[in-house]
Amino acid sequence: MKKTFSRARALQTRIRVSLSWLVCGTMLAGASGCHNVASVRHAIPASRLDACLLGCSKEALAPVPYSALGQPSVAEHIIGPGDTLSVYVFGVFPTNEDETPVQERTQTVNQQYYPPHGTEVGTRMGLPVFVQANGTIEMPLIGRIDVNGLTLKQALNNLLESYREKDVLQKGRERVTVGLITPRVRRVVVLREDTPAEMVTIVRPGTNNEIHRGSGQVIDLPIYENDVLHALASSGGLPGTDARQEIWVVRNLPESMRQFVDIRQLTETSQLGGFDGLGPEVIRIPLVGCPGSPLMFTPQDVVLNDGDVVFVPRRNEYFVTGGLLPGARIPLPRDQDIDVLEAIALSTGSVGGPLGQSGVVLANGTPGFMREPTQVLIVRTLPGGRQFSIRVDLDKALQNPRERVLIQNEDVVMLYFRGGEAGFNGALNWVNVNMIPFNFTN
Repeated sequence: MKKTFSRARALQTRIRVSLSWLVCGTMLAGASGCHNVASVRHAIPASRLDACLLGCSKEALAPVPYSALGQPSVAEHIIGPGDTLSVYVFGVFPTNEDETPVQERTQTVNQQYYPPHGTEVGTRMGLPVFVQANGTIEMPLIGRIDVNGLTLKQALNNLLESYREKDVLQKGRERVTVGLITPRVRRVVVLREDTPAEMVTIVRPGTNNEIHRGSGQVIDLPIYENDVLHALASSGGLPGTDARQEIWVVRNLPESMRQFVDIRQLTETSQLGGFDGLGPEVIRIPLVGCPGSPLMFTPQDVVLNDGDVVFVPRRNEYFVTGGLLPGARIPLPRDQDIDVLEAIALSTGSVGGPLGQSGVVLANGTPGFMREPTQVLIVRTLPGGRQFSIRVDLDKALQNPRERVLIQNEDVVMLYFRGGEAGFNGALNWVNVNMIPFNFTN
């Protein structure tokens, strides 16, 4: 009878202990909150992350040689359709004119257009002659003369030879001049999504969407200066800090080759490093790159023609915080690197320390987070749309630079407790610490 009673009491004791542990575990989990996720076990530790997934550091990027955005200078002007020449042939052009005609080439200043339509130029002897679309000019007595692809000196020699063949001019007594009044131009459109404000205004990052506005200009670029470099110089300079470090050139293709192109999607893809261009229709010209890497564009890509559009896209780079961090969408600097420690500091949340996230825990008689969270989960998106997770140990990150992962665009940074940290904090908050001194004294 005594043995049976002892066995029953032992069974009851084991049941009470099991129930106590179950209740304790439940209360610890509730006290610590749902801040310990099991999915971190499948994340890649930061120390084992492949270097190809880290990307190139922003601070290590080198600017493109800006001269590569322009065209090489030429020693002599090559005549082409659209040029306006000054031609003088004594006694022939103009007819019955004993005095040498002088063309005054002074033009009014127009701030909306690039030179030569917005500057003052000198004088040129002769009468204006426009080079036709087929590259010819119409001259008295000899008809059409082909000057396309010739220098001014070569055009002068051809003109002399043609008049000599017609016995119009006597050899050795010619008075013929050929000069350039206005070079041909290429009219392009520059569309910029960066804010074209002349004065810099300091605003909160969250208000950029409300105050942002773009700009557009129609620009006439003279030949040999019809390139991306001169288009940027005449429309406000390099992209501002609210624009991406890249330029897009949208070609004016024939109507039969035109199609819808999602520029927004292309720029978003290029921002993740997965797009370089769309053939001859849309060309991406990056303004920065990893040192030692070749340029991602050719000299022909920067040359602009009539109807081409130069597009400067807006920059919209950010990372998202969650978990124990206050939920926020924080903009990333354009030219500086942000590692995981700086990202937590930028989140403006006090997630550690004995007082927790605020001092109200003192009023409840609980110690708060005596053990700060040290586990960070970074969810990163690859160019193809796939995602993977990176696990960072903040204790190791303080000592090992390898653990300080650089934050990329569209990263999701979440801070969590480890299992032991959550249990420790939960136990301290579950036990009424105000009663401990009272129990000792009594």
